[in-house]
Amino acid sequence: MADVRWSDLPMDILRSVLERLSFVYFQRAKMVCSHWYLCSKQSSPQKSGSPLLIMFLENGGCGIYHRKETRVYKTKRELPKIKFLANSGNWFLVLDSKSNLYIMDIFSQNKIDLPPLESIKGGQYKLKRVGDKTFKEVGTRRCVIHKARNLRGLLWVDKKKEEFAVVWYFHRIKYMTEYLAFCKNGEDHYHEIPARLQDVSDMVLPCRDSLYVLTISNHIRKITYKGFEDILAPFCLPSPPTRLSFDDECRYNIAVRPSGEILVVMSIFNRFSRPWRFLLYKKNPYRVPGNTSYNMLVKVGCLGDEALFLDLGITVPANWDLGIEPNSIYFSRTRHAGFSFQESSCLDVCVFNIATKTLKRFLDFFNNKNLKDARWFLPS
Repeated sequence: MADVRWSDLPMDILRSVLERLSFVYFQRAKMVCSHWYLCSKQSSPQKSGSPLLIMFLENGGCGIYHRKETRVYKTKRELPKIKFLANSGNWFLVLDSKSNLYIMDIFSQNKIDLPPLESIKGGQYKLKRVGDKTFKEVGTRRCVIHKARNLRGLLWVDKKKEEFAVVWYFHRIKYMTEYLAFCKNGEDHYHEIPARLQDVSDMVLPCRDSLYVLTISNHIRKITYKGFEDILAPFCLPSPPTRLSFDDECRYNIAVRPSGEILVVMSIFNRFSRPWRFLLYKKNPYRVPGNTSYNMLVKVGCLGDEALFLDLGITVPANWDLGIEPNSIYFSRTRHAGFSFQESSCLDVCVFNIATKTLKRFLDFFNNKNLKDARWFLPS
């Protein structure tokens, strides 16, 4: 009997095979060849969209935890010398050991190279590469050295339209973030967006052309290609409901709902006992200019049929079939100005129910895997 190549399998047989695969294996299978990819477009795989957890191990290995299947899938190869900055769906923003920036599909590991960091254009700020891990600002009165380890970034991808947007900046403790770099697909350089933000506390990139920023000075700003506008400036940040102990930490983040409403998320945790508390706030819809409550935030007691993914800074519709619980917060840590995958001091993989104020913790499941870092994501 003559050998039959995998690419020659009849469409009906191949479709039957694909429809029996789990979501992760389905993503891998459709990359086998063009024939399999075309067949996948006509197949109905097991429901996708379930929350997944990407895990980074001490030995450089990388795995994907599927909560509904209670199973860990290994990636096709180890990724020991790259830094993951952000993600959108399956696509991750990556900085390699040579300070080259690209985006990569975590399932197929297909990648798209991005312009070099020093290609930023816009007027005042220019960068010169000094070795593999250092950059120097040139053409200004300042002499500022930036380290690649301080690079922070955000990513937005629309897989169907094959569009993406990337934002990055160098995080500098106790200094202003004076500019942001931004590019979209099809561009060969980054655009400089003058920001002069009094140090960034948190950022969210929910769409291609709008970036939302929370600053330490209690401003929420919407930044676009042409500049920025204040959404709340400044607002009165709520105090913790109870006095914090010496071992407690309180952090603030922002999240964007599908309606476009901005949430301020207060996260309180104890560094030793690790009990988490979350409080949600939004802009007062009944504020009156000139009134003392003009910039006050009001408490949000319930997310209803939405779930908040704090790692991503968005809320999504809940779906029990996909394992997305309503009125819940999925997180692996609180995000902050220095957020990156390498900062795991507050790593704690949990789902928090807002109504019952209870936690489902997953970190203990991974302890024996030498877990270095982890992050929830929603596959596209």
